[in-house]
This record gives sequence, C-alpha cells and structure tokens, in this order.
Amino acid sequence: TRRLTVFCLPFSCSFLYRFLHTGVVSDVRVTEHPARIGILLDYNAGRLLFFNAERGLVLFTIRHKFTDAAYPAFALEKAGALTLHTGMEPPEFVKYG
Repeated sequence: TRRLTVFCLPFSCSFLYRFLHTGVVSDVRVTEHPARIGILLDYNAGRLLFFNAERGLVLFTIRHKFTDAAYPAFALEKAGALTLHTGMEPPEFVKYG
C-alpha cells in the first residue's frame, strides 16, 4: 500500500504545501492560498496532479506506475469541513497537455 500525505502550513505571507510520498518530502510554497484544490488521477499515464482549481495552476505532480486499484481517502487533521466534488469536467490545462 502506497500512501500520500499532504499538509498545508500557513506562514505570514505564504502557504507551504508539504507532500510526502514513499518517504520523500517535497515542499511547494505559494503566495495565494487556493480556496479549492483539484486532484486529477490519470491512471493510465501514471500521474497524480494537485492543482489550484480556480486558476488551473499545478501545485505538484506525482509520477507512479499504477498496477493495482487506487482508493482515495481524505481526512482533516483539525476540526473543519471537507467538501468533495466528483465527476467534474477536467480543467483546460490537462485536456490538451
């Protein structure tokens, strides 16, 4: 079982997104905190993208050769709300890229 963990850490003038996958930590710092984060799995191409859903900007991409079923799981570290929107139209930047 492979797991991916994503954290968002707020700083005074930016936000740090920390991606942990197979023991490797990758940090992405953004100045604008996205209200919505999109997740797109292209199973056949072996990539998982995280992107700012309003602007269509890719935050992070994981490349992985999937051989088994992929099961999404979501959790919040602190009390809050998490809303999932499924079956949405893929953003323009991934349709032709």
